[in-house]
Amino acid sequence: MSAEQIDEMKSKSDEFLIRPGKIHIQFNNIFGKGASATVYKGHLVGPAPLHELQNSSYTEKFIDCDVAVKVTNHLGKTEVEQLFKEIDAMKRIGYHENVMCMLGWTLPGETPCLVFEMAKKDLLHYLWEFREVEAELVPYRTFMSILWQITKGMQYLASKSLAHNDLAARNILLFENFCAKISDFGLCCSLDDTLSYDPYENKKFPIKWLPLEALIDKIFGEKSDVWSFGILMYEVFTCGKVPYENMNNDELIVFLQSGWRLERPENVDDICYAIMMSCWNKVPAERPNFVELEEKFCNYIKEFWN
Repeated sequence: MSAEQIDEMKSKSDEFLIRPGKIHIQFNNIFGKGASATVYKGHLVGPAPLHELQNSSYTEKFIDCDVAVKVTNHLGKTEVEQLFKEIDAMKRIGYHENVMCMLGWTLPGETPCLVFEMAKKDLLHYLWEFREVEAELVPYRTFMSILWQITKGMQYLASKSLAHNDLAARNILLFENFCAKISDFGLCCSLDDTLSYDPYENKKFPIKWLPLEALIDKIFGEKSDVWSFGILMYEVFTCGKVPYENMNNDELIVFLQSGWRLERPENVDDICYAIMMSCWNKVPAERPNFVELEEKFCNYIKEFWN
């Protein structure tokens, strides 16, 4: 990373900067690794910048705490721009109980690192635990609670005029008592932005989680996130099955243009399946928004499990 880029980063996000002496990164303790970044365990000494800025009872736990430190695997121009976007999005988001908080960022050497609260595991790995389990032992009540929490987090993001653009089980993190939080804001953008992603060139783009208007016309917003939420529901009720598993990108587009959708998972009742299908309406305006989805899940849980 160049000196100019480092200076720009500091000028944009200085209030979130954690001095190197205030954080200890355990580079021998990998929490998770993906194509674009590696997450290490770390420990924060003193209060996180988020707590100093928010100064609320909700953020008091971010003092002298274990943290997750996200380090980009390769830092080219695209990665730097994406890092700026993620920091800007996280600053705009602030704190919400169902959204992963950025506690701050740090700069050991010339590689910027984002610092987050520490989760237990991601939703996808949790779902995989039930692949070979008898249906009656699958914790559907917990699944529904997690989905409800996700709608609350996404409702909050939409209220901030933000589109996530990468909503999937792998990007939902689980904490104590199955508190679910939305993470990974590298593709997040303001609803006022004009996006220029090319799904055929950007291999990091979550093609199988996106609707036709995003894949073909590059139109992103709350309603494209709603489509992705429907795919996430499919992941949950299939215990982490890959959507459209045997299709390539061209086959997927033809499949969707023909009006076909993912098969109905086993053990999904009519109400949940209707919600999934409503998320996959070809017309974005006909899909529910996250306020409506949150209400549907809240009512479902009250009616069937209280």
